[in-house]
Amino acid sequence: MYISPLKALINDQYGRLDELCAHLDLPVARWHGDVGSHLKSKLIDRPRGILLITPESLEALFVLRGWKMGDLTAALRYIVIDELHSFIGTERGAQLQSLMHRLDLAARRRVPRIGLSATLGDMLQAADFLRPGAGEHVASIVSTSDAQELRLQVRGHVETAPTLDPRAQAAHEALGADVSTDDITSGGRLAIADHLFATLRGSHNLIFANSRGAVEDYTDLLSRRCDTAGVPNESVPHHGNLSKDIREHAESRLKDRSRPTTAVCTSTLEMGIDIGSVSSIAQVGAPPSVAALRQRLGRSGRRGGPAVLRLYISEPEPTVEITNRGSGPPSDPERLAGHENLQQR
Repeated sequence: MYISPLKALINDQYGRLDELCAHLDLPVARWHGDVGSHLKSKLIDRPRGILLITPESLEALFVLRGWKMGDLTAALRYIVIDELHSFIGTERGAQLQSLMHRLDLAARRRVPRIGLSATLGDMLQAADFLRPGAGEHVASIVSTSDAQELRLQVRGHVETAPTLDPRAQAAHEALGADVSTDDITSGGRLAIADHLFATLRGSHNLIFANSRGAVEDYTDLLSRRCDTAGVPNESVPHHGNLSKDIREHAESRLKDRSRPTTAVCTSTLEMGIDIGSVSSIAQVGAPPSVAALRQRLGRSGRRGGPAVLRLYISEPEPTVEITNRGSGPPSDPERLAGHENLQQR
């Protein structure tokens, strides 16, 4: 049983495993929300081979088909957890530990567990997560390959108000005037989009935005810059709310090495999905965690080249009001001079 945090990763692994196992009489099955009920019923009637499943779907199996779990786990030989780091220290990870324990109970034995990750910093913590209370009995296999070259650029941009505020936008639209995305986008985002367009064209890249809305905003901004420059659009969106067809189109574009493509995405392209190596990673705003940033960085430099990361930060211009927020105004000229010096740096 292969447990993955993402449906997209399961679909990607399924394609490769099914091809590898085609001549071994070893069936490979997927189990998640996009899989038809007839395929699930086939597996329930004759459980064998390799099952690829998400924690949520495994939970549903216990709830809806609990009486069948003894049969399903009777011949279970291994539980493989992919992207183990994404579960450690999270509520979803606690659920996964509960699921693994229940699989042992259903099988009436301790099923061997295997955890996989390229982004583990604390191996003892990972071992204890995989086998709670018995981490000292978990064997760790650690890569000894040399670390790759890392190239890092941090770019700061001043956040300014859009050209049109909501009231002005409504007035323009009431008069029938055209309002472009640039007119209602903050100055910081426009500056970031300009640099992304100038820097990333002609190569394969991933741009990680921190929300689905930001993904669509930056995809639109980059697309409009392509239209203005009269060049082919290279940017595609990818996040969990998009349809399966749109997500798969973005993934196939990244795999196609003949057409430069930059995918603007959330964490959906952070892990595992085989899209080949990309030239660089762009992170817009602070990443959700150090582990997430390390995982994203691992997408770049897979073919012997350096891993390239561009980190974009957009913040308001420092002022006395901002720097002193929450602590009251400076109480003496000396403190005020310190705030003025801060603004000038």
